[in-house]
Amino acid sequence: MLHNKLRGQVYPPASNMEYMTWDEELERSAAAWAQRCLWEHGPASLLVSIGQNLAVHWGRYRSPGFHVQSWYDEVKDYTYPYPHECNPWCPERCSGAMCTHYTQMVWATTNKIGCAVHTCRSMSVWGDIWENAVYLVCNYSPKGNWIGEAPYKHGRPCSECPSSYGGGCRNNLCYRGR
Repeated sequence: MLHNKLRGQVYPPASNMEYMTWDEELERSAAAWAQRCLWEHGPASLLVSIGQNLAVHWGRYRSPGFHVQSWYDEVKDYTYPYPHECNPWCPERCSGAMCTHYTQMVWATTNKIGCAVHTCRSMSVWGDIWENAVYLVCNYSPKGNWIGEAPYKHGRPCSECPSSYGGGCRNNLCYRGR
């Protein structure tokens, strides 16, 4: 999974980054939201407990991996351990750099993900109508992006994993099993 590959490569290195597993319930909720074709985070009732990244495009095909990589590439606008120049209000009121997609992706304690893609015949995106918009929604649990907190602890990979991982480490990520 691309998320795990990228999470294992953070710099500075993370001492407590957990391995992410696919979660079918998160996938179902992502699919239900994507089918609504609304360019906003939601539903509000779910956002209390989950994190969410959104992407949309039209025209030339772009894989989900393209968007996941673009979220990760927001690292260029991020200064560890805290976002100084990032704008948490995108996509509704964008101005300047944004990195909250990146920080959600690399939030150490987020260990479940579910994503879905839906093609919307017509979708309003930043005031324009996009025909045949391809909409990607990824839901994360537990949610990250807590204001004032760093996304992970800096240190030797896997040196501060939760005890529930039993000392397991794979590709710089806290991992259950061998």
